[in-house]
Amino acid sequence: MRSLKLTVILTLTCLLATSAFGSGFLIPEQGAKASSMAGAFAATADDPSAIFYNPAGIAQQRHLSVLAGTTFINFTNEFNGDPNSPVTAGTDAKYNRHTFNIPNMYAVVPIGNNLSFGIGVFAAFGLRTDWADPFPGRYISKDADLKTMSVNPVLAWQSSDGRWAFGGGVEYRRARVILNANRMSLNPFTGRIVDVANTRLVSDYGSSTGFNAGFLIKPTPRFRIGGSYRSSMDIDLDGDAEISQISTGNAQLDAVIRTQLPPNQKINTTFPFPSVASLGVAFSPTETWDFEFDVIRTGWDAFDALAVNFETTPAASFVRPQNWQNSNSYRFGVNHNASEHWDVRFGAVYDKNPQPTASVSPLLPDSDRLGGSLGAGYHAGPFVVDGSLLVLHFKDRDTQGQNLEGFNGIYETDALLWSVNLGYRF
Repeated sequence: MRSLKLTVILTLTCLLATSAFGSGFLIPEQGAKASSMAGAFAATADDPSAIFYNPAGIAQQRHLSVLAGTTFINFTNEFNGDPNSPVTAGTDAKYNRHTFNIPNMYAVVPIGNNLSFGIGVFAAFGLRTDWADPFPGRYISKDADLKTMSVNPVLAWQSSDGRWAFGGGVEYRRARVILNANRMSLNPFTGRIVDVANTRLVSDYGSSTGFNAGFLIKPTPRFRIGGSYRSSMDIDLDGDAEISQISTGNAQLDAVIRTQLPPNQKINTTFPFPSVASLGVAFSPTETWDFEFDVIRTGWDAFDALAVNFETTPAASFVRPQNWQNSNSYRFGVNHNASEHWDVRFGAVYDKNPQPTASVSPLLPDSDRLGGSLGAGYHAGPFVVDGSLLVLHFKDRDTQGQNLEGFNGIYETDALLWSVNLGYRF
């Protein structure tokens, strides 16, 4: 009974921790122009996606304009078991293939000579780790799915000479999470480990509010400094745990397991989304070339622990340490005005992961990331079309025998992110 309780607790912990693991669930690709510059956009911020990257940037946009688009994300992930582990030696696994669609929409409305109002809708946080069957780590996590949506109205002001701008607004965010995982037990009749139950949790949407703010300084026409901050946010989630028995093929064993399974029940938790701060410097040596370098710091230290409350069986409530650390990403982007109607862009990114080795698991095997981007923009009259490709390589991540669940091995991950935006200036 104790091992069953521990497994159920672990399963539900994994579900609720889905939204609390590393930069793997932060999605900063919220505009094709910025993405083609590897996200180095805080000091440029010259299209409506500035609502996300630096709200002060909309103050320099003196036309009513709209921008809408999406980012398509493809992940590949492979796990190779630790040859020295009795649990994972000789095992391997891969993700199921998915294409994730992360939409965004923005609108900017100038007010008088110095003010601008904007509103953005985007999904800056999300996660899906869906392992293909048969997956040896299905007792930790088979499928974890986090979805979010944010609405972010902002207001920005710039000085009459255009050298100073400040902006900020309120963000309303909704989130939900789903997890599917199995439970195993020793079959005393065969001496083999078998699946005996499945635990699935589907949360309702929870919501909370935060804020974002930014500044933009132009000491000279060719030099810009921009910074922004998006606040941390706590979201309460209520969910339903569904615990279903899996037949072992032995009626006697199934009868014993049936008496040990806890009932379906409600659970609740409060977990934090991290703060995100950015600082960028941009330089335009000529009329046709723009260079920018950004540092982005994400406040993952908010995940020091995760508390989960069981409503039917409160004795199962627990606090699980997370021990995340703050992390930085470094982004460099270039924009070249190649002709009257075309811009070409490229960039590079290094993203340091915040995940302790002991927490690397099938739920989210995060690691340091290296990436390169390229893209183009077409503008003719009031129309704008931007497209980009960002290629991310995750350094191989070895659990080094330290995984908390004893599931050790090496994870290899890569990702492709395709972004496109269509814009119109009235």
